[in-house]
Amino acid sequence: MADASEVKARLRAQIAAIESGRSAFAEEPREAAGCSDPSEEPRSVDPVAVAAARLEELAERKGSVPAGATALDGVFEAARSRQHAAAPDPVEGGGGPGESERAFRKIERLALAREQASASLRERLARDGFSESAASAAVDRALACGLVDDARYAEVLVRSRVSQGRGAQGIAAELDGLGIDIAVVPGWPDEFPVDHDSEVDRALALLERKPPRAKNKRDAAYRRLAQKGFGASVSSTAARLWAEAHADEPF
Repeated sequence: MADASEVKARLRAQIAAIESGRSAFAEEPREAAGCSDPSEEPRSVDPVAVAAARLEELAERKGSVPAGATALDGVFEAARSRQHAAAPDPVEGGGGPGESERAFRKIERLALAREQASASLRERLARDGFSESAASAAVDRALACGLVDDARYAEVLVRSRVSQGRGAQGIAAELDGLGIDIAVVPGWPDEFPVDHDSEVDRALALLERKPPRAKNKRDAAYRRLAQKGFGASVSSTAARLWAEAHADEPF
């Protein structure tokens, strides 16, 4: 199993290959978003390749692909849909090429640890002292190469939050705070347990795992569920059912 330094080295090699037009994932250059090397003329690259390399390295490192990445073709569909979009030159921006490159390497390290949202990356780079122009250039470059993908991030986050027992309303609000429409998640909402009955079941399971301690069980349960992102109807139904089932228990 590869260690962190090996993963990073392989990722950088793959990014370099793609940005010079020599993707290891294809014999022929593909028309795609260009992450061009400033020392060369723009070349065609494959924005899916970096994402594929990163997920495969993570699979080797962790023993399994990240949540939601059950098939690479499905995970990279959003990246493929952008293949004809023009990408900015990674050296442009008021912060200069050195700062932009450092910001991109910061993104690389963060993306190796877990999926990232572009909005949160811009905020993180700003907190770390990078100029707005350098941060923007670095994030745009990462998006164009497929190293960062908001749709992929959204799918991973939704699956994670659902498995944690969070409500659909709260999950959608969390994504909205990052400027991501939950509708980009494949199969949402039909293929997720977020219909009323399923949400009530998950809400009850959450209350059983972490029962609220208060004299008024129903109100406490309702507040707990609302805090976890369940809607008013689901919270009300589940709180009533749970309180009735535990009516004889001391608080």
